[in-house]
Amino acid sequence: MRALLKLLLAPLLLLLGVEALFRAGAWEPFARPDSHAGTSILRKRALSSPAYRRIDYVTLGSSRPEYGLDHEALAALAQRHGRVHANLSMPGSHWMTLDVLGDWLARAHPEVRGGIIALSIQDFLFAGNGAYELGIVYPFHRLADVRGMAQHVPFTREDPATWGLISALFEYREDVRDALLHPRERRDSLAWWHARPAEELLRQNTHRDEDMCAFGLDALDACDKVEVAGGERAAGLARQCRELRSGAKGRFDLTAMTRQQPQPEFLQLTRDLVRARLRSLRWSTPPIVVLMPAPRVWQDAVSPSGLHDWALDVLRPLTEDGSIHLIDATTALETDGRTDCRLFFDFYHQNDAGRARLMETLLPQIAALLYDARAAPAPP
Repeated sequence: MRALLKLLLAPLLLLLGVEALFRAGAWEPFARPDSHAGTSILRKRALSSPAYRRIDYVTLGSSRPEYGLDHEALAALAQRHGRVHANLSMPGSHWMTLDVLGDWLARAHPEVRGGIIALSIQDFLFAGNGAYELGIVYPFHRLADVRGMAQHVPFTREDPATWGLISALFEYREDVRDALLHPRERRDSLAWWHARPAEELLRQNTHRDEDMCAFGLDALDACDKVEVAGGERAAGLARQCRELRSGAKGRFDLTAMTRQQPQPEFLQLTRDLVRARLRSLRWSTPPIVVLMPAPRVWQDAVSPSGLHDWALDVLRPLTEDGSIHLIDATTALETDGRTDCRLFFDFYHQNDAGRARLMETLLPQIAALLYDARAAPAPP
């Protein structure tokens, strides 16, 4: 009987052992570099470089600041003041990433003085942005973070994508499978990325020079032009158009919802989580929250009406008590109420010209708030 029990327990103990190894980060050196988790792992690895042993300021956010902010200019600005600024914006980042990465920085780099949190008004609608974000936070999370992560992406037995909340092995299962099926490609990809200097990942800009003037950015009829254009670029834009049209069909009046008493539960959850996260950043200089430019098609046809006002309402108490500095650039790239099509390369992201235009006004404000002005310390 004892022998049978050992035989039955052996596979379970092996599975638990593998789970512990994956949770401790044993798979991180082998993760696919262009995956969500791989992107985080590359930045985590870059932060171990001697050049980033001390970090003074960081940029956090999604692909919007990745393309829309000038990270080289921000790094150079910091360097002129004897400081170090690291770009930690990553595609797909949402409030869960800000939660987990913010706490990881407090543990791994308690010397961080402040930084930029770049968002769009769409980020203030829901607390979660999809189970894919589990991959982004996994390299930075601790077991103690899981409860908070579940507020952004609740565990659902019927949705395997959420099972990563309780199992690291399950979170990496597809990546392990891909590595076993394509070992040579994985090896070559890892070698190429690991040869990149840390500065390339943490301070260099991502370049795009296409514009949207053939299609437009102000109304959904831009997608009609995308459909007839053909070609590889139009195919990529067509995927965004499906998201735009889906959002337009489900568009609702957020202004009316915010006037309800009590407000809908999803709005209360988002508001409370956002405020709690931003107040919990114990930086000596309050974070600069930048609302990134949003094309008019989002504001006028896709996002719930009143979303811009809701985002400002969520942030207002934080600006009033000095917890954050707010720079609202939502409409910064508009002329007479129309988005400048020359400044974006798709329906979400600025191109190089858009980045340069935004930074003309943004960089002096950031310089004043981080280096020149004596900003009040974050409240206790």
